[in-house]
Amino acid sequence: MTDRSLAATAGLLARPSHDLADGTVTRVRARLVSGIADAMGPATGAPIEVGLPYLRQARYRPESLSLADEAFAWKPAFVRRSLGLEVVRACAQGWFRGPAAAVGPVADRAVDAWRRTGWRTFHWEPWLAGLGAGARSVVLAEAVTWATPLWATFDWPSLVASTVFGGPDDRWSSAAAGPVHLRGRVEARVHPSDVRPSLVSVVWGRPGDGWRQELAYLALVAALASPDVPVAARVVGLWPEAAIRLAVEVDEESLVGAADRVVDAVAVTADIRCALPESVVA
Repeated sequence: MTDRSLAATAGLLARPSHDLADGTVTRVRARLVSGIADAMGPATGAPIEVGLPYLRQARYRPESLSLADEAFAWKPAFVRRSLGLEVVRACAQGWFRGPAAAVGPVADRAVDAWRRTGWRTFHWEPWLAGLGAGARSVVLAEAVTWATPLWATFDWPSLVASTVFGGPDDRWSSAAAGPVHLRGRVEARVHPSDVRPSLVSVVWGRPGDGWRQELAYLALVAALASPDVPVAARVVGLWPEAAIRLAVEVDEESLVGAADRVVDAVAVTADIRCALPESVVA
């Protein structure tokens, strides 16, 4: 491990720099619900699924929100995260020295398990099994490219006992908030025994001017989805393409900022929907 990875690991385990006052999440939830209701106004249409990509679209490319989604088809970019996370988990557990050595065996194990049981843990197993050697190598290379920065940033073997890699997305919705559903996805949750957990997110591209709210959004959705779990102390974001690591310490101000970012994004969508013909919105 390098000095930088040891320092980054110590940052994950550090005590929070901010204490959360009683009722913080309740107050932020009320602000969020009220803000969403005001932002939606008379707009109608399909439920709005809020995640980090949606927040970025609404802020940086709002015109793209009116475009229809492309029909889904498997491609290497859709495999890299789930396979990459399994690769990092296998390396953290000491089975392999690094992602390049792990990716082939990990992928083979997933495909073999699907062939034996019929159960698709990652959903892409049949697609990967049907690829030729060249196409398969592209998929594996994408996963290694994704996994390597995450693996190299922290001392995962020392954290493996307290870390959950991947797992189900955090989801929250409220009838009072109308047809708006929040989803948060993180790559790792580190749960030290004596402090609030830390979250780690891998983001592609470069951090924009709203990166603080985007990272805090992950802590907000996790807190809303699991009210019995301590609110994250911090969220660390990795932008591998830009070689940037940034972190947000979670306090009431950062949670409010995340809630307001959601409301702003919903307002942008509502304005677009009100301007479109009803047949397009439905």
